[in-house]
Amino acid sequence: MKTRRRFFLVLVAMGVAMFDFPAEAQRGRGIVQDEAKEPADKSETIRPSGLEPVFPEKVRCPEIASPFGSRTRYDGSSRPSWAPGGGSHGGIDITLAAGTPLLALAAGTVVAKGEGGRMLGIYMWLSHSPEETGLPDWVFSKYQHLETLPELSIGAKVSLGQVIGRSGKTGTTGGHYGFNGYPHLHLTTLRSAEGEYQIEGSRVISRDGRIFDPLALYHEAGVRMERTAGMPPSGKGVVIPYVAADGRAWPANTRVVWPIACPPR
Repeated sequence: MKTRRRFFLVLVAMGVAMFDFPAEAQRGRGIVQDEAKEPADKSETIRPSGLEPVFPEKVRCPEIASPFGSRTRYDGSSRPSWAPGGGSHGGIDITLAAGTPLLALAAGTVVAKGEGGRMLGIYMWLSHSPEETGLPDWVFSKYQHLETLPELSIGAKVSLGQVIGRSGKTGTTGGHYGFNGYPHLHLTTLRSAEGEYQIEGSRVISRDGRIFDPLALYHEAGVRMERTAGMPPSGKGVVIPYVAADGRAWPANTRVVWPIACPPR
């Protein structure tokens, strides 16, 4: 009986040792992937940035329905804790009518596209070099829930504001949004100090890659626009550069634009 008791206590001790790793060891190091398959602690890295978009008054830009790091959907319902990211939104959602043209937020290259199931739908990945965005790091942007698979081929170059696809509701029907689904753009942005990457399923994997709030892309451009327009500093407000109905970017020297054109009011 004593032998069995000792054996049981040894097993318990081994179980505690197996799961009592330091937090840093549990998280691990190296590559951070996109929202399709993140480490278990992704909710710790996806937090609201505090940035807020400021759209010019003379145009109507489609606004963010569910911001980065949000725990709720556009309709106010809670994101499930079992969802990727532990329920923290790994991108931004912009409600759009199906078929709305989507624009390249910066010049870049098509690196992946495909079609997934629930919560993914049809998607496309673009890569953007520091020279193309003006940022110190490489940026990878993912457009999700597209209406149809874009015709652009892998390796194709895209220009700032070029139409790269159309919004849809693929990957949103049959679940929370029911039969009708939810037509919108889910935009994810990943940044990395290196331009090297691998494609694994629907994911772009880049060493030391980090998901970040897409609004951070526009932060530097927003500061420049404030100076150009003589506007006072907006603090955490980010003035959004955009493409007008005539296809022109505003301001003229911007390297990043909102992913949907902004018609005049």
